[in-house]
Amino acid sequence: MDRISRFLPGFGAAAGTDTTEPDTNNPGVFCDELLGLQRVMADAQNPKRPVIGSWMMFPGASLARMIAQMGYDFIVVDCEHGNIDDAAMHASVGAIAAEGCSPLVRVPAPEYAYVKRALDTGAHGILAPFMNTAEEARKLVSYAKFPAQAKSIETSALASAPLSGVRGVGSPFAPAVFRQTFPEYVRTANRNTFVAVQIETLPGLENCEEIAKVDGIDMLFIGPNDLASSMGYPSHLHESIPEVQEAIKRILAAAHNAGKYAGMFCTEAAHVRARFEQGFDLMNLAGDVVALTQWNATELGKLSDINKGKGKENVVFGQTYY
Repeated sequence: MDRISRFLPGFGAAAGTDTTEPDTNNPGVFCDELLGLQRVMADAQNPKRPVIGSWMMFPGASLARMIAQMGYDFIVVDCEHGNIDDAAMHASVGAIAAEGCSPLVRVPAPEYAYVKRALDTGAHGILAPFMNTAEEARKLVSYAKFPAQAKSIETSALASAPLSGVRGVGSPFAPAVFRQTFPEYVRTANRNTFVAVQIETLPGLENCEEIAKVDGIDMLFIGPNDLASSMGYPSHLHESIPEVQEAIKRILAAAHNAGKYAGMFCTEAAHVRARFEQGFDLMNLAGDVVALTQWNATELGKLSDINKGKGKENVVFGQTYY
């Protein structure tokens, strides 16, 4: 199956067995097919493989398109720390999805307006930073889900009660990204929208088991730098700090014990491999800033014998601030 068709309705899904042609004129029809990042995650479970993505902090549809063409499963469009405004977010999400890659927007904060704006672009999901309590997680899920169409859905056709939220209906852009009609998108979005939260504070760590149990939370994602910082350690040394590594193990176990995915921020291939072997489901492989700075520092360093300037001293060699 090619990278584009795995996002299209009608191609079957790992978690769905009903191959009946959907009735696109009936908003009460329940679609059991997974699309977008939900589909990617489900397909990666059998046979088991890591879901690997990249991280985008610079704006630009052309940049997003080129990174998506590399073969990544997803790209995080970073609207928290990245130089990406609302217009750039819209442009990047569409460009990424057009290449058969899942756009996942990291919102600036777990607030209603940010979540609505991100999902209205057609993003396959959101990544919310600084999740500290189960109550905050429940609010986040409600922001990401439309009100359930319970009055038009045959209860007997549902495997369980549908999720319901307060997301506003109105964006014409999201259905286009999913290649659906407006009624199809509204009917299926609650199932397909991927909701991930970052555990990166001491309160989040202490409440990670309860956060993972919240219905509608799909993944716990670890921000190791902020986690280490909140524990009183230098953020960039998190890989070598036993207490931080124990905290990471706890969050991983909390996610899997609740039947949820676990994600981890990584900066190089060796880290991705190690975290996958540890049991993590989704990892990013650095991102645009790291790639740009590391390449320039490495290549400039090879000219140190003839380059007598101070350029090398001013290069951020692979330093990350996630």
